[in-house]
Amino acid sequence: MRTTSLALRRIVGLQITLLISAVSSLGQAPSPSGQVAAGEAGQVTCQRLADSSFATNTTVQAKVTGLDSAHLKQGKEVWFKVANGVIYPGCTLEADSVVYGRIMSVSSSKDPSGSELSLTFDHADCTGHDKQALKLRLIAVVGPPDQTHRMHDQTPVQVKGGVRSIESAVAGTNALDMELNPGGPPNTVQVGIVVGVPKLKLEPTAGPSCSDKLTSTDTKIQLGPGSELLLALTETR
Repeated sequence: MRTTSLALRRIVGLQITLLISAVSSLGQAPSPSGQVAAGEAGQVTCQRLADSSFATNTTVQAKVTGLDSAHLKQGKEVWFKVANGVIYPGCTLEADSVVYGRIMSVSSSKDPSGSELSLTFDHADCTGHDKQALKLRLIAVVGPPDQTHRMHDQTPVQVKGGVRSIESAVAGTNALDMELNPGGPPNTVQVGIVVGVPKLKLEPTAGPSCSDKLTSTDTKIQLGPGSELLLALTETR
């Protein structure tokens, strides 16, 4: 009886040891749901700007002398001159100062026909500080005068150096204002609006690394002289 009792105690002890080991292993191994959560936490969350707008006089109106995605490469730096001065916290942009962007991606296809161009704007020549870090978002695109004849037929628009002044146009009429934010408050720009550039679509923050993406059903993206990119400061920290 004593031998049987000793053997029984050993069996019970071994079972307890195995149970403790199994529980310990379960506690150390991540669960499938934990892995999914960790993966989601590691992803970059881009700030959504859809269904929002900015006051026209707070935007940077960057003058385009010509832009053709067929001649651009990923990583290339691009720069544009500012049409009207804007004052931001820590940065004053004067007229004809420069804002700098970088090509984050560019692609083209013939079948089906389409093209994509993503840019990020992160520096500007602020007064007294060249190439100062300044994160700007591309929120709107306005085509050249020959592509926006409806606005020009309704009212004269100031032209200086071949570039239209949106600020002057808005002051003189509500025609362009209505195009920049249809149905919205006056003197505001709807995020993602494209005026006078057929087939072009703008999706802020939708490109690589939350860059701002332009897409077209043409095989390349072109903006003629007199076009303007409207940029806005969306991050103040």
